Amino acid sequence: MSIASLSTMTTRRGLASGRNFNGNTRSFPGYRVFGESTLFNMKPILPTFKAVGNQGAFTVAREGKLLLELTPRVNGAFMWDNQQNFALSVEELALIQHQLPAGHPVELSRRMDVDGYGGGGGGGGGGGFGGGAGGGNPDKVLFVEPTDGASVTFSLDYVNPETGVGMGEEMQKCKLMAGEFGVVQTLITYITPHLLGWPVMVECNNLNSLPYAGGGGGGGGGGGGGMPDVPF
Repeated sequence: MSIASLSTMTTRRGLASGRNFNGNTRSFPGYRVFGESTLFNMKPILPTFKAVGNQGAFTVAREGKLLLELTPRVNGAFMWDNQQNFALSVEELALIQHQLPAGHPVELSRRMDVDGYGGGGGGGGGGGFGGGAGGGNPDKVLFVEPTDGASVTFSLDYVNPETGVGMGEEMQKCKLMAGEFGVVQTLITYITPHLLGWPVMVECNNLNSLPYAGGGGGGGGGGGGGMPDVPF
């Protein structure tokens, strides 16, 4: 299957729910929480694919991310120019899923000169702006901390471009209540396979296996076009 046909195949997935999406259909999935002083929003950045060989095979070129957006709100108005983003990898999402229910905070950092947009970073331990991996100073630090009543607070400290230092107490924070964080956990569980590209690739293999269904012969017996032998 060619890369160009991936879009056609994935849009046909709508048939399972009774909808036939064409190639021009667009959607903007996301989840918002309106905090006291910050708007919390999360949305997926889907993976990209690349061709492998010349037989129409493909694989993931770059895994997807879950993008967090924190936007300050002052006197009821959103300060969109001051919005800060932090993209989480599937491993970091798994870390949050594992640590938070056990009551452990998670700390993740970014150095833009090394990580670039949504790249990797440190996890789990302290450091703040004192130094990231390799001795450099991070540009962003995300804190995800369990608080009272099963709520969770997301805090994002970052280097102020005007002063060159972290925001400290003025960092952007949003407290998610237990039900709101429960939604976040459910969405993380759902989106993780999609960020890895598994549903698209597995469906492609399922579609390619359909011709064998009518082959009439069993595998391994030498007769008539059954499924190829599968190692167990």
